[in-house]
Amino acid sequence: MKKVWEKLKVKWGIESDARMTIIFVVFAITGTATLFVRKGLFHFFDIDIANRTLAIIVKWVSIYFIYQIMLLAVGSLFRESKFFWWFIKKMNLRMIGKKPTK
Repeated sequence: MKKVWEKLKVKWGIESDARMTIIFVVFAITGTATLFVRKGLFHFFDIDIANRTLAIIVKWVSIYFIYQIMLLAVGSLFRESKFFWWFIKKMNLRMIGKKPTK
């Protein structure tokens, strides 16, 4: 596990273990919160799991867009907005097939 930790520190340009810990805490909080938001959306719009097409669309929209917004918001609360802004841009570029630049 320590090798992965050190590789990510180098890849992301992070120098301290404390900052890495904060970044992983932000990922954990955001991932969990996104699940609650998605469940709330399903309840609010009264989406039944039996309607698979609508359920899949709402699930992907919530995971893709809401996760990014929440990641930036939670990252800002932990004073890591610059890192998460970079991370979101990099993630979006990869999804459309472009190589991110540093």
